[in-house]
Amino acid sequence: MQHENTNSKGQGHLNGLARPQEPNDSVLDLRSILDKVLSNWYWFVLCGILTVALAWVYLRYATPNYLINAKILVQDQQKGGNLPGEEIFQQLELFSNKSNVDNEVEIIKSRSLMENVVRKLDLNVRYFTEGRIKQTELFAKRPFSMHWLSLKDSITAIGYTINPKGVDSFSLNRDDLSITQAWGDTLRLPEGVMMVERHRQIDTIAAEYQVNVVSIDAAVADMMTQLNVSIPNKQVSTIDLALTTTIPEKGEKILNTLIDAYRQASVEDKNRIADSTIDFVDKRLQIVSTELLGVERNIQQFKQDNQLADLTEQSKLLVSGSGDNMKQLTDAQVRLNVINSMEEYIRDEKNNKRVVPSSMIVQDPTFVGLVEKYNTLQLERERQLLASTPTNPVVVNLDRQLAGIRGDLLSNIQSFKKGVELSIEELQRNSSAISQRIRKVPAAERVFLDFSRQQAIKQDLYVFLLKKREESAISKTSNLAIARIIDPAKSDALPFKPKRLLVYLLALMAGVGIPALWIYLRGLLNTRIQSREDIKGLTPVPVLAEIGHSTDKDGLVISREGGSHVAEQFRALRTNLQFILTGKQEKTVLLTSSMSGEGKSFVAVNLAAVLAYSGKKVVLLEMDLRKPKISEGLGLSNHTGFSSYAIGRASINDIVQPSGIHDNLRIISSGPIPPNPAELMLLDATEHLFTELRRYFDYIIIDTAPVGLVTDAQLLGRFADASLYLVRQGYTFRQQLEISKDLYLYDKMPKINLVINDVKASRSSGYGGYGYGYGYGYGQDNGQKKNGIKKLKSLINN
Repeated sequence: MQHENTNSKGQGHLNGLARPQEPNDSVLDLRSILDKVLSNWYWFVLCGILTVALAWVYLRYATPNYLINAKILVQDQQKGGNLPGEEIFQQLELFSNKSNVDNEVEIIKSRSLMENVVRKLDLNVRYFTEGRIKQTELFAKRPFSMHWLSLKDSITAIGYTINPKGVDSFSLNRDDLSITQAWGDTLRLPEGVMMVERHRQIDTIAAEYQVNVVSIDAAVADMMTQLNVSIPNKQVSTIDLALTTTIPEKGEKILNTLIDAYRQASVEDKNRIADSTIDFVDKRLQIVSTELLGVERNIQQFKQDNQLADLTEQSKLLVSGSGDNMKQLTDAQVRLNVINSMEEYIRDEKNNKRVVPSSMIVQDPTFVGLVEKYNTLQLERERQLLASTPTNPVVVNLDRQLAGIRGDLLSNIQSFKKGVELSIEELQRNSSAISQRIRKVPAAERVFLDFSRQQAIKQDLYVFLLKKREESAISKTSNLAIARIIDPAKSDALPFKPKRLLVYLLALMAGVGIPALWIYLRGLLNTRIQSREDIKGLTPVPVLAEIGHSTDKDGLVISREGGSHVAEQFRALRTNLQFILTGKQEKTVLLTSSMSGEGKSFVAVNLAAVLAYSGKKVVLLEMDLRKPKISEGLGLSNHTGFSSYAIGRASINDIVQPSGIHDNLRIISSGPIPPNPAELMLLDATEHLFTELRRYFDYIIIDTAPVGLVTDAQLLGRFADASLYLVRQGYTFRQQLEISKDLYLYDKMPKINLVINDVKASRSSGYGGYGYGYGYGYGQDNGQKKNGIKKLKSLINN
């Protein structure tokens, strides 16, 4: 038992002086926390089982999200990301466009590319089947597909219920619509025109399916939020693509389709140059072919009219003399023809946004460089427009550069054209000189030479155009995509969300945190005394004894045979009183409390009984004149008592009566309840009563009214040698201990000490058991040890 040491004067404490304050330990009391946890272990077990079970249910029915990954290599001249076999085509000068990995990332993330994927895979339509708990989305194994031939762009999300009616028909239901239709038939709805196609290879078919349809724009926006495109680092030209989806095969299909659409777009960009050149050459071939055919017909007609068989021998000498001059003139005229065609193409405003046919360029290094630069900027402008608008500063800057280069091209062509024209004039002057000599040749041969010359010019031009067209066709068929697939789209084996380990970990944390928070809040909001530490922190009054919880209904726990552990604690209280009542004449003990219900009468009766069993003569005074309980609890008559004696209607012998508990114990009941209890205690008869009782009894136990409600206890304090202030665990309010502190510090009651009543053994309250170190092993302790198991069983049963 805990008790205070006496001072040199024999007192249990120094009234009027504050007890020295214990050092404030700011360190977290791990032992106290551990005791609270162990005393409520069943709550932690229950919450842990419940949260883990909820986590299992969540993981069982939550929709998993899978991460789909892919990797591509992009041709980037700055980082050396060239494609296999590209060197051969570069030697043939069939590649002239440049790429940059940062630009390609923006192209892959462009909305137009994703819209192509959504339209191709009908991603704005989703199919669900009802399960026992939730709906399950279908993709590859769906028994039918809904194809929209036309759909409004501004529709909101619409849900349809489709019920298959066998292999021939189905019914489509909506809030305000119900239609039965055959598979594959066109169906006109307010949202657009669509058809539902049955997949014959799918045998298993449910009774009902839910189909959700959204607009193309909404589906594209949703897909773009799920797509992540990134570059691992700046030293490589690879691009990582990641997509989150609930169906792995759907995500793989979407990502592979996106990569294919991107690669196809890059090939189409390259083919546009070849297509532009081929188109230009085809138009020129038609014109030259017509002209050549006309010249050949003129030659045929001329030979027929002049009956000429072979003019070769006749004009051999003349032709051989003028061959070199004619060849140079022909080459110059061919170049001039090509330059004129090119100038006409460049000046045409319709071709401002089109690339210049590179394969038709006259082999002038300056002009070739300008054309390659112009085509590169033109393709770069088109790439920027995939992710930007024409007003974007980058696009505007490219437009300015293109306009400048176009002007340079025209200047260069005019300069080159002037040189060719001068060359032609010179050759023509030489030709005129030769013509003077040819005039001596028969007129027929001279005319034939003119036709032959025109034929040679047209034929050379025709052959030249055919050659360039074949080169352009070869470049088109050999164009490769600027990206190569390193890793095709592949789903992770396990879903990345929800993470099973993390969910179970959070569930366990919640299972521990919820009861811990509940224990903390309960302690924080609790206003009643729960432990010895609560008392030590609120009042300096020493604790004399602790009385455990009693289950005896009669209230008397003291017997001759020994009794329970509570009886042993009253014997300890009797022993501790020896250190308080040190004087021979100190024999009066007063019991009070803060309010009714804290167990004053219970402690008073049992304290008096344990003193009587020790061989002492004890008298118990029922001085709670407002709510007497002792006489009623012991079954004694209360017609005559202290109130009768105080007003002179009874003597001391009349009011002292046997207790029925022990021969050494006498009881003085309260008597009839008076209207003025406090005034009776101030009478001289009261003082005379205590004087007489001290002569005949070894101990006088006074059960008085709560000091927190009335002043009766303080009035009787002048007759007491020691005061016991009752505090009941889980019942007495914390602020009520201020009363005991005030009585102690200002010495309003003699030798005041605390008795903690109704102590329940638990680790959280600081009481590990009722043995208190004695090791007696009372039977009731075992029941306390099993208290947690009983609570757990009770919670489970309820």
